[in-house]
Amino acid sequence: MRPRRTHPITAKVAVLKVLYLLAVTAVAFIVPTAAAIRPARWFVVSALLAIQILLLLACRIGVNEVVRPIWRLKWLFLFLIGCYFLLPPEHPEAGDTIVYWHVPLNGWLVPLNFSGLERAVLMCLQILTLVLASTLVRLTGSGNDLAAGLRAFGLPNLFVYSLDHTLELLGGAQRSGRRGDGRRDRGFLSTMKRLLRGGEFAATIHANIGRAGERARLHGDIGVHLAHDTGIVTGIALCMASVKVLKIFPGFPFAPGHKVVLLFPLYVLASRLTYSRWGATAAGSIMGVIAFLQGDGRFGVLEVFKHITPGLVIDIGEPLVRRLPNWAFGYCLLGFAAAVARISTDLLLVLLLGARAEVYLFPAAVLVPNLVAGLLSGLVTTYVLRAFARSAEPKPPQADAQAMRDDNCEEGTPHSTTTAVSPRTD
Repeated sequence: MRPRRTHPITAKVAVLKVLYLLAVTAVAFIVPTAAAIRPARWFVVSALLAIQILLLLACRIGVNEVVRPIWRLKWLFLFLIGCYFLLPPEHPEAGDTIVYWHVPLNGWLVPLNFSGLERAVLMCLQILTLVLASTLVRLTGSGNDLAAGLRAFGLPNLFVYSLDHTLELLGGAQRSGRRGDGRRDRGFLSTMKRLLRGGEFAATIHANIGRAGERARLHGDIGVHLAHDTGIVTGIALCMASVKVLKIFPGFPFAPGHKVVLLFPLYVLASRLTYSRWGATAAGSIMGVIAFLQGDGRFGVLEVFKHITPGLVIDIGEPLVRRLPNWAFGYCLLGFAAAVARISTDLLLVLLLGARAEVYLFPAAVLVPNLVAGLLSGLVTTYVLRAFARSAEPKPPQADAQAMRDDNCEEGTPHSTTTAVSPRTD
């Protein structure tokens, strides 16, 4: 199973687009904080934003495709403006311009911080620049240029092979974020029942394990264990994609973060069933790339971190939780920790903006439902692991230890032979 080959020119364009996205993000957030070039912050950020708009117009990107991601940020923008315009200066010695407004009828004096308003507007422009640059990369070219560019950066084989296989089975990430197989019509509760029974869910993963193994035998360019892990990560990434399109009440923001009740058990399975030490991180990385290509999330390419960080936490914590006597409670704690990591995108954005302390209340508002869902995911994880264990195929035999060691050498991930070939049982 070889990664998808692209034309040399196409591959170079894909790499340049990834580098362009990274460069725009770096400039947009570094210039306002660097003392040497801070006086030029308005010119630089405004010019970057204008360039994104001109490039989107030149590429004939539809207005709806541009307005949709911006509209998702309306509450954040209002919150930023409110914090900086209506609250007193964070540092009294800052010398902000304060104008007092007499409220009609009752005669109250409301201090309006115009220097703070200026900072809030600049932050909004920074975020818009990042979002529009991400939209440009996502909606131009083949639509999969980000994935093609990532393949060219020499990332671990498990990620590269799994991403290629997942995109192939999905038929390419669809720009609108809607799938044509009718999965959006499936209810949240019906999907949870299927996961708890394990039938269709386990069958999907097993089918992808078989496909990955068959490709490995045909091409003979990867080892048995890497093929096995590729099938696991691919199957779980596909299940994650189906969970992401679920809607309880379409158009209504019901309990943000509720889907982690179903997503976190999938992360745990990826960590438990793969030989790689970073199975959950690989699955989350692929889900983040797919979500970005489908236009999911509010903050463009930064949304990828929302899917990577829970996988990283679960990969680190799952081996420890497995050793606890009351493992259902342990997975609840693990889900709690992963839920905290899941809001890393919001925290990272606030950190990059260098915002005042009150702005951290914005990501804190979605933390509570995420924490509740993370705790409940531990209960679902126990049922999913048991259901999958009843139908799971055994891992490759002990005799393939040398192949696994070769795979780890290719991936550059240190992993002891004893741990790698020992089945992870419940």
